[in-house]
Amino acid sequence: MNNGLWEKANEVSEVGYKVHSAAMIVELVAERLTDNAESGALWAASELLTSLSERLEFLADDIMSINRQHEEVKPKGKKK
Repeated sequence: MNNGLWEKANEVSEVGYKVHSAAMIVELVAERLTDNAESGALWAASELLTSLSERLEFLADDIMSINRQHEEVKPKGKKK
C-alpha cells in the first residue's frame, strides 16, 4: 500500500529547491546594488528565503524518515 509520503517529501524538497534558487537570485541582485537601504532589504530577503529553504529541506527529510519507519512496521504478507 502506498501512503504517498515519499511523493510528498519530494514535493516539499522541490519547493525548497525553488525557494533556494529565488534566494540566490535575490542575493545576486543585492551584491550589485550600491544603495545600502535597497541592498540591505534584499540581503534580508535572501536570508529569509535561505532559512525557509533549509526548513523545507528539513521537513522533507523528516517526512522521508516517517515513511521509512512506516515501511518497517508494515505487516508482511501471509505465509502459506
